[in-house]
Amino acid sequence: MTTTATKRRRLPWYARWALILMSLYVIYCGLMFFFQDKFVYRAGFAGQASDRLPTEMTERIELATDEGHTVAWFVPAPDLGSGVEIGGAHPARPLAVFFHGNSELIDHQQRIIDLYHGLGVSVLMVEYRGYGHSDGTPSEKHILADTLAVLEGALEREDVDADRLVLHGRSLGGGFATAIALDTEPAALVVESTFKSLASMATRYGVPPLLITSRLRSEETFQVLDLPILILHGRADKVVPVSHAHALDTAGKDTTLVLFEANHNTLPPPGSVGRYEQAVRLHLEEAGVIEKKLSP
Repeated sequence: MTTTATKRRRLPWYARWALILMSLYVIYCGLMFFFQDKFVYRAGFAGQASDRLPTEMTERIELATDEGHTVAWFVPAPDLGSGVEIGGAHPARPLAVFFHGNSELIDHQQRIIDLYHGLGVSVLMVEYRGYGHSDGTPSEKHILADTLAVLEGALEREDVDADRLVLHGRSLGGGFATAIALDTEPAALVVESTFKSLASMATRYGVPPLLITSRLRSEETFQVLDLPILILHGRADKVVPVSHAHALDTAGKDTTLVLFEANHNTLPPPGSVGRYEQAVRLHLEEAGVIEKKLSP
C-alpha cells in the first residue's frame, strides 16, 4: 500500500515545459559565451577575395603572425597638388585607415578609396584574420593587434603625415576604429552604422549583455576621446537601430551626427552620395586633416 508520504508529486505540464525551455536557454547562452567569436565574425558571408589591386600604385603588405600572414593594402593618394613635401621628393599626405563591415572585404571598398583619394588622402586597409587573403581565425584581439602593427609601420613612411591620421569604420568596423583611437592619436574619427557596444547588440539575440566579453564599447570610449567624431547613420537601420547613433552623439565631446534615409546596407543611398561625401570632407576640413575648400 502506497502512503501519502511516499507518493511522488509530479510537476504540472506547464512547469515541466518551463524547466525544459529554461534549460535550453541556459545552454544557448553558454554556447554564445564560449563561442561568441564564431557567432560575431561572419567571414564565410564576405565572399571571395580578388587578386586585383584597386590601383596600380597599391602596395600589398604581409604581416607575419602566429597563424600565417595578415594582408593589408596601402593605397597612396594621387598627386592633387597638395601635401607636405619632404626632401623635395615624397609628399607627406594624410592617411585614412578604413575598417570594413562584418560581411565585407577590403576588396569591396573602391568607393571609400575614391572618396579619400578625391580629398588627397592615402588609404590603409588591414584585412581581418580569416577574411579574404588573411590567414587565421578572426578575433577582436588579433584584429586590433594586427592593425596596430601595420599602422605603426605606415606612420613611419615618408609619404605619410602622422599628424593627420583619420580612422573610419563601418558597422563592426566602427567599433574597431573607435578602439584603435584609444591607442593612437588620430586627428579625426568617422563611424557609420555603428553600435554603442557589441554587448548592447547581444539583447537582439536574447543574450544578456554581461556575457559578452568584447572590448568594443564605443559609447564608453566616446566619453574619453578628445577629438572630432563624425557619426553617419541610416534612419531605417534595422540591424543597428538609429538610437545607437543618438547615444554615441550624446556620449562624445565633439561629435557631428548626420542621418540619411537609408538602412544598414544602403548607406549612403544613391540620392545622397554627394551629401555623404560632403559630410566627410567638411569633417576633415574642420579637423585640420585637409585644407578647406575655397568657395568659388
